[in-house]
Parts: sequence; structure tokens; C-alpha cells
Amino acid sequence: MRKTMVISDLPHEIESEILSRVPTKSLAKLHTTCKRWYALFRDPRFVKKNFGKSERRLMLHSNFGVYKITDDLHGILNSGDPSLEFTSKLSNLKISEDLTITNIFHCDGLILCSTKENTRLVVWNPCTGQTRWIKPSKRYRSDDSYCLGYVNSKSSYHNYKILRYCFYYNDQDACVSEFEIYDFSSESWRVLDDYCTREWGLFCHGMSLKGNTYFVAGEKETGFFMLYFDFKTERFERLPLPYQSFDSEDTAVLSIVGGEKLAVLHQNIQSFSNEMRIWVTNKIDEAKDLTWSNFFLAVDYDIFNLPSVNNVTSFLLDEENKVAVCCDRDIDDEDKTRIYIVGVDLYKEVYKERTKGAHFNWPLLISYLPSLVHIQEKIPKRQKKRKQEEVS
Repeated sequence: MRKTMVISDLPHEIESEILSRVPTKSLAKLHTTCKRWYALFRDPRFVKKNFGKSERRLMLHSNFGVYKITDDLHGILNSGDPSLEFTSKLSNLKISEDLTITNIFHCDGLILCSTKENTRLVVWNPCTGQTRWIKPSKRYRSDDSYCLGYVNSKSSYHNYKILRYCFYYNDQDACVSEFEIYDFSSESWRVLDDYCTREWGLFCHGMSLKGNTYFVAGEKETGFFMLYFDFKTERFERLPLPYQSFDSEDTAVLSIVGGEKLAVLHQNIQSFSNEMRIWVTNKIDEAKDLTWSNFFLAVDYDIFNLPSVNNVTSFLLDEENKVAVCCDRDIDDEDKTRIYIVGVDLYKEVYKERTKGAHFNWPLLISYLPSLVHIQEKIPKRQKKRKQEEVS
């Protein structure tokens, strides 16, 4: 009788090559199949090879909750139903029953969640379900902000770090800046002393691209500019924007396009202009090589005869169809979170929150690629002590 060949009979290299082509979400359900696959799916080389094999997924942070959207971006854009409601597409991703998530930050398929008053931080892989709790710095404040980034590593997929930053006025009414780095390998916070003073302010949620975090910043003398934090050098660097503005009331929002480019959205509603403009960069390998396109998309909201136009809080861009999926809170309707598709001659609302929103709700819509990346776990104290003894 001829023996039927199964995948486990194949040479390891062929088995690994076949599995690397399987969608990431499917592999995440198979990691407990056997010890060999469990080890393979944690191998940094396999994780890197498999990255991008699943469709991009969408996630929404709104009113202290995190929700996934089962449709991908193309599914939303291609829907023929103009009354499509996202309510049926959202499912609450409760990491903990009593967890109130005030902010999220996406990097490389991982989500960094900040909890109420910043008393706890958790890094979460929504594909595998793995989480790691991070103890906040002893210096933490309730108004801290956090970014997740990485440095490429030969021994692991990436060496992840967290940037903590906050700005406040001290008793002498002087503006104070604090910056700290949490290194996953050392499991500790350390202060970045070089940045205790600064003349600039941040005007948008940071976005991670290839390990670095990008912001729109501004100061009185130079107006708005791009600012990025390099997690390798642990320094901030400046880059130009495609427009110039000195108006602190302007809306500036960043978005990642296809994991390769940055897009910036600009509005100046305070000047009674209902035009929104979006520019896109080239593919970025090194931040210093960044260049901007001409107008990618310019939309005049006046042609849609809307009751009012609000500041966009986040957006996703479809380059092929030249439309944007925008997210905001409707200040004329109880601050409810709203998502709509907009183009030169297109406006289509696809989601409106049913309950009253929080006054300080700044909804964030993100797109991410599911990843098998393993969050570096804490080293048990006994094991850490043993390693230190071996080194000494």
C-alpha cells in the first residue's frame, strides 16, 4: 500500500516555504498544532517572510474602546449600499474586562494601548492575542503620550522600544518637556536628557513607518514642519512639509499608505475654508530621502451641501481610487464618531455612532497587517540572575 505523504514528511525547508505563504491569520490558529510549528512561527526569519500574506485589517479606537472592522479598505469602498452601517462590522476587542483604553498606537502589527490616567500600558498583538504589560515610568503623568518603535536586529525580528513624552508648565510657568525610552530587552525606563527644552509643539497623532515615528510639529518662527523620532539614534529630526502654515488652528493629520509611504491631510476650517488637501510621499526607505508629490487629492466640501464640516481626526487613503476614508466626531450631533468616504465628487457616510460620544473623544481609524511577530517576554528574575552570573 502506497503511503500518503503529509506535510510533516516534507523536508523542513520545503515545509517552511509552504507555510510562509499561508495567510497570517490562519497560521495564528495553528501555532499549537505541534512543537515544531510553534517554534517555527516564532522564528524571526519566518515571521518576516510571512509578513504581508494577509489582507490589511481595520481598527477603530473610539470612546475608550477598541474595535475591529471585518471589512478591509477595498471592501468598504466597493460596497454598493450607501446606507452601510459599521455597527454590525465592529466587535469589541476587550483585552481586560475592566480596561479603559485612552489611546492606541500601531507599529508593525502590534498595538500599544494606554489605559486611564496612564497607570498601565499593554502591548498587544491582535492577530495572535499575545499581550505584554509594561509598568509605567516612575515619572509618569496622566497626560503622557507614548509611541512604539523598533531598531532592526540580527538576533530577533525587531528590537522594540517605547517613547514616552509629555509637555507641561512648571511652577515657574515655564514649559517643560520630558522624554523617556523603555527598552524591551532591559525592561527599564531611561531619561533622554538632551530634550529637556524645546520650542516646538506637536499637532497630530504620531504614525509609525519602518520603525520610526512621524509627527506634524510647529513653532512660531518656522510654522509647521515634519518631525520624526529615530529609535536607533534616539533623536528627533526635522523634515519639510508640502505646505507652509503658521496658523495653530490648522488641522494636520498623518496616515500610512501601504506600509511604504506617508500622507498628510491639511484643513483650515477656522478661516472658513471647507477645502481639504492631501499629499503623499515617495516610498520611504530612509527618512532623509523623503519627497512630497503635488496635490494628491483636493476636496471642496461646499459642493456636498453638508450641514457642517468638522476637523478630520484620522484618515486612510486609497491611491488607486483617489478617495480617502475619513474619521471625525460630529460636534453637531453629540460628538458621535463618524466615518465617511470622500473624493473630488464623492461623499458617502458609512458609519455613525449610535450613542453620545465623549467630549474629548478623538477617534482613530488605522489599517494594519496581521503579524506573527512575538512580543519579547519578560525574563524571569531567576533566569536573569543566572545570565548575569554567566556573563560575570
